Amino acid sequence: MLILGLESSCDDCSAAIVEETLSGPVLKSLVRRSQDELHGPFGGVVPELAAREHLLQVRGVIIEALERAGIRLAQLDRIAVTQGPGLVGSLLTTFSAAKAMAWREGLPWVGVHHLLGHLNAARFAAPDLAFPALVLLVSGGHTHLYHADSWTHLDLLQKTRDDAAGEAFDKTARMLNLGYPGGPIVDACAREAVTSAGRFTPPKFRDGKPAWSFSGLKTGMKLRIQAEPGVEDAGPEDPRVQALCRSLQEAVSAWLLKPISGYAEAIQARSFILSGGVACNSRLRAEAAQVAATLDLRLAIPEPSLCTDNGAMIAAAGALLEPDPDPWAA
Repeated sequence: MLILGLESSCDDCSAAIVEETLSGPVLKSLVRRSQDELHGPFGGVVPELAAREHLLQVRGVIIEALERAGIRLAQLDRIAVTQGPGLVGSLLTTFSAAKAMAWREGLPWVGVHHLLGHLNAARFAAPDLAFPALVLLVSGGHTHLYHADSWTHLDLLQKTRDDAAGEAFDKTARMLNLGYPGGPIVDACAREAVTSAGRFTPPKFRDGKPAWSFSGLKTGMKLRIQAEPGVEDAGPEDPRVQALCRSLQEAVSAWLLKPISGYAEAIQARSFILSGGVACNSRLRAEAAQVAATLDLRLAIPEPSLCTDNGAMIAAAGALLEPDPDPWAA
């Protein structure tokens, strides 16, 4: 089965051709257009600008994905597209394009939940993964821990009460004038650090319910930067900047992975999946491997190009879902 996957939930416009085989999904082509330069001056994504840029990009990424795979639109067996969550204007771009192409070619159409896509990104490297699995999905907009009993079902166990972990990277990079997006830059600076700038205090909740919070981490970083005169303009080569980035990275990784042991025992997990844009972080990937080894869990982390938002993960998830029986009703 050949599937065209489309993704534009935020600021990445992507199309991919995936062949679903008996042994799992095979990536035939992947095209991704980033809007980092467009949103960089603002230090974050501007929804209206993102939606307009997707309108300019969507046709080109679809054509290029088909050409790289060496197939025609009529040869597809299915079209899969992100239906949410995300920025409404951005989502509508590929959502409308997918429905239009499916109607014209008479193809089955399937809408895919964005986070289910991130889960299925792990299927490319580990199609035979054993369930139940713990699934940690972390990005600039999401920080969720799930119990998965299959590739098509997620039960929420824990999430952030405010900001996503990825936002802490972006805002830190902005406060230090390092550029956008912040994740790769902070990671690179942290790897150069000789030492950290000290630990951040983990959040505590009065109700005692399991959750994450990263708004206080951003505030803590702001206070540390203010206590170091000139550090905000020192640049990535400055040891103080590197130490701050390392402290941030250590905190995010430690906080995210702390509840894994308890949940793994509770659900009798056999595997651990880490996905989403923040799963590109080198420290988080390394410490996740240590945790998985300690708990005797099989670890699955998509390669970096499949961790960020992309059409391949949507196609992989769409291959396992039932097409909409009445796709033209809305």
